[in-house]
Amino acid sequence: MFNTPAMFVVLALIAYGIAYFVYGRWYDRTVWRPDANRTTPAHMYTDGVEYFPVSRYVLWGYQYKSVAALGPILGPFVALQFGWIPALLWIIFGNFFIGWLQDYGSIMLSVRNQGRSFGPITYEFTGAAGRSTLLGFILFYLLIISATFIQLIAVFWNTFEGSFVATAGIILTGVICGQLLYKRRMNVGAVTLIAFVLMILSFWLGSTEIGRAVKFNLATQGALNFNVWVWAALCCAILYVASILPLPTFIQPFNYVSFFPAMFAVLVILVGALITPVTGVTLAQPGYVGFWGPAGSFAAGGNPMWPVLFTAIACGAISGWHSLVSSSSTAKQLDIEPDAHPVGAGAMLGEGLLALVSLASYMVLSPERIAELKGASVGSWVFGATLMTQPILGLFMSDVAIRVFFGTVLVIYAITVQALVTRFWRLVSVEVFGESILAQKHVSTFIGLLLPWIMAVSGSWNNIWLFFGGSNQLLAGLALMLVTIHLARVKAPTRYTLIPALFMIVTTLAAIAVQTVRFLQAALGGPAKTLTQDPIKTMAPALANILDWASVLIGLALFALGLRMAVLTLQAYARAKAGLMAQPQAAPGD
Repeated sequence: MFNTPAMFVVLALIAYGIAYFVYGRWYDRTVWRPDANRTTPAHMYTDGVEYFPVSRYVLWGYQYKSVAALGPILGPFVALQFGWIPALLWIIFGNFFIGWLQDYGSIMLSVRNQGRSFGPITYEFTGAAGRSTLLGFILFYLLIISATFIQLIAVFWNTFEGSFVATAGIILTGVICGQLLYKRRMNVGAVTLIAFVLMILSFWLGSTEIGRAVKFNLATQGALNFNVWVWAALCCAILYVASILPLPTFIQPFNYVSFFPAMFAVLVILVGALITPVTGVTLAQPGYVGFWGPAGSFAAGGNPMWPVLFTAIACGAISGWHSLVSSSSTAKQLDIEPDAHPVGAGAMLGEGLLALVSLASYMVLSPERIAELKGASVGSWVFGATLMTQPILGLFMSDVAIRVFFGTVLVIYAITVQALVTRFWRLVSVEVFGESILAQKHVSTFIGLLLPWIMAVSGSWNNIWLFFGGSNQLLAGLALMLVTIHLARVKAPTRYTLIPALFMIVTTLAAIAVQTVRFLQAALGGPAKTLTQDPIKTMAPALANILDWASVLIGLALFALGLRMAVLTLQAYARAKAGLMAQPQAAPGD
């Protein structure tokens, strides 16, 4: 049993249970004290577009599918460079002491401030300088996510035949269910049952020869893969529609129905991991490699475990993206305040399970097996998941159908979150550009998709993706500071969020500094040692070197923006503790 994933999965489940039922409920009663009779923004400003009350069960599914993306799937793979034991410890303790506190606190922060997002809240706490710095940081952050997710979605559709047909079927299912739920006012249970039937048909169709035949067979030229270009363009078209339509028409029901196959995948892998002592699937990765990873030292190219491990595994332990979803979207749909704990904390701990089973999926694949997959990092997740679940799913599904299912689940985890990222880009553009044409709905959405598409197909996305972990976790630290400032001004306990905030800010600034040094080394070493990927790496090495230098400047800018924001929030916290900050205004209806 000790040479299988089963034991550590059991330990993590016990830890998450204590986090939710013991620590979480105590913190809820002690710090936020939610009031079911207090009017929430969903009732104050109901418009059916952004503000509308939603059942806690539907909102839980929406929140989970809005925060859980590729981060908890890719992060554990990257962290394997230090061994699976450090990765496991961070997934457990990061979630226990930091992750759910941020998600839950971000919802309550927005609810207690009349549904306002981080932009106006930051302005109130830190002034115009803080607001401008944060919004500029968020725009760049959204660009990074978009370029990466669009590229990966295109690669998944291109790699796993049948996954596009299944994805299209689930999108259509979400739109139909949205109409039944919000236009026809059908019962949630009946709509969910219809969704199950339609999604099963979608997966079945994707696994047939007809479904797997839907693909592009364009010629490739050297490092250029035109198939991925076309898939990426198709992805952008879907995201454009999702971004401009009202939430209840597309994103909200699509994310809701997508929750079921996404969560089913987590549960079936979880069961597969628990029965590994019976099925004979054993650990194939080393538990501990070393502080500097396999390289052994910084000079030899190794990354230090601190801070890199804590930014490599972002979502699944803690993620700044969650704070944007919680404050800008979920808070506007919260029916009553007590729902915030199961929705915010519950969904975050659910995402912790995704990181946990993803780590298990990689642990049963040997380094040699992953090398055979040609370094297909996230793609190897499909093969590890298939290995552990085949004894269960193989009873009624073929191996082809299992791979179509897990390949489609990968896409679902990416595209549901990317739809929100594109929408947030549009909303943040309004706050940044005001009355400019750049803030116009269609123009901002088009730009917010064109730039990532160019970066995705050119290979330059890889440069700034390396900063993603640091910037994402830095945003988490800043979100925790905003929550802490609010708690300080209402005289509530702050140490439970202040200590995690300081840890995340210091850690992530260090991670950005490490990555900037790496880019500097690559730039000084010339085109042969570039960190830029194909096709630019192969076809235009001089341009690749220029992009390395550009990445150095980006790293310096991120570090400066993050440091400035950290100073501004700490100053605001000092004012709040001293009683020099105004109390929140009473909400209409209270």
